[in-house]
Amino acid sequence: MGYMQMYKKKKLFRAVHIGFLGIILFTALLSGCKEPAPTTLEVSVITDAGTILPNAKVWLKAEPTDTAHNAISIDDSTSTDAAGKAYFDLSSYYKPGQIGVMVIKVNGFYFGLTGSVIKEIKEQERNQVLLTLQ
Repeated sequence: MGYMQMYKKKKLFRAVHIGFLGIILFTALLSGCKEPAPTTLEVSVITDAGTILPNAKVWLKAEPTDTAHNAISIDDSTSTDAAGKAYFDLSSYYKPGQIGVMVIKVNGFYFGLTGSVIKEIKEQERNQVLLTLQ
């Protein structure tokens, strides 16, 4: 009788350990699958006098300088909203696990006014740049 009780306790003890390890593993997997923060760019477009420019055309251009290690190429455009801002989501240009920055040229056009600025984009951050058109 004593042997049977000890066997049941050992089996129960083992089941508790396996369950506990399962919970730890499940929690680790969930935390490892956390979605990264988006990489965005907000472009504010103004004239050299400081006037905001709604409906200005803004486009991004990035050519990789080193195609062997950095094959990112961007050619995207949009128009500014009523507050003179254009928004870009650049998350899709980063590969999972890739770390670092991207250098991008921001161009603008508004009824004969033009301008451009170079911006370093940091991954998983809300990047902002001021673009002045003259």
